[in-house]
Amino acid sequence: MYTSKNINFGFIVLNPESNPSLLRNTVNSIRGKHDVPIISVAEKSIKTQPFKEMNEICPTCKGKETYTSLINAGMKNPPADWNFIVIAGTYIRHRLDNKYSMFIENEKDILFPIVGKKYDFVEATINGLLLHKNCLKEIGKMAEIGPYEICKLMWASEAIEKGYKFKAILGAKLC
Repeated sequence: MYTSKNINFGFIVLNPESNPSLLRNTVNSIRGKHDVPIISVAEKSIKTQPFKEMNEICPTCKGKETYTSLINAGMKNPPADWNFIVIAGTYIRHRLDNKYSMFIENEKDILFPIVGKKYDFVEATINGLLLHKNCLKEIGKMAEIGPYEICKLMWASEAIEKGYKFKAILGAKLC
C-alpha cells in the first residue's frame, strides 16, 4: 500500500443537466490525459436530440432524477474494474489514478476526495468517487428516493456491514 499501482479504471460521467456541452468538456479532458473507457448517464427525461448528441460523445444510458439513481444506472454496466464517478463539466487532471491507487488494498475499498472540511462519506462530494465494479452488486443499489445524505448514509451502513472500507483522499483534486 501507499505506492502507485496500475489499475484498470474508467469514468462514469453523471450528467444531471443532460447537457452535451458539459459532457463534451469532461470527456475531452479525460481523453487528453487517459486512454480509458468512458460512459455517461443522463436523466430519464432527456429529449431525443441531446441524448443522441451525448451518445456520439460516449456511450450514454439513462437514470432517474437523483444523483444516486444516476450512479446506480452507471454502475449497472461499469466501463472498467475501477470507476471514477464525476459530474459533467468537471475538468480531469493527468494521473488522477496514481493518487487514488496508492490507497487501494482490495476491491472492498471505496475512495472519495476530501473537499473543504467534508471528510466523511455522507457529507462528501460524489465528484471523484472511486468504486470497484462489483461494489453495487455486493452491497446493493443506493436508495433513489429521500434526502441525498440519508440515501448515502443507508448505503454506507450496508457497505460497512459487508466489510467495505471508506477512504477519504486528501489532495485528490480532480483538476
